Amino acid sequence: MHRPLKLTPFNRPVTLSLLLVLTGLLSSCFSPPIKPEGKNIKVSRMDPGPDCRPLGAVEGRSLKTKSTFEEALEDLKTDAARKGATDVKIESSSGLGTAVRGEAFFCP
Repeated sequence: MHRPLKLTPFNRPVTLSLLLVLTGLLSSCFSPPIKPEGKNIKVSRMDPGPDCRPLGAVEGRSLKTKSTFEEALEDLKTDAARKGATDVKIESSSGLGTAVRGEAFFCP
């Protein structure tokens, strides 16, 4: 007859080690989430074109002490990339250049 395995002080470290190894192997199978990149997003103050489909408003901000317009623009492009955009039409920016707003578009 088959007896269930009883954990004793002698086989407990082996069981724990096996569980740790299995946990490590399983966690290595998962990849980190993909962060969309905005480097390929075209930004303009002009309408993107008649074939482009609007995807909604986007916004970029930079909250650093010495913020620049370029940092806010990069944040805007990342927001647009999350929505699947290829182009952004800038509509407004803050006086200090720490925030910029626009509309995202998908252009085939």
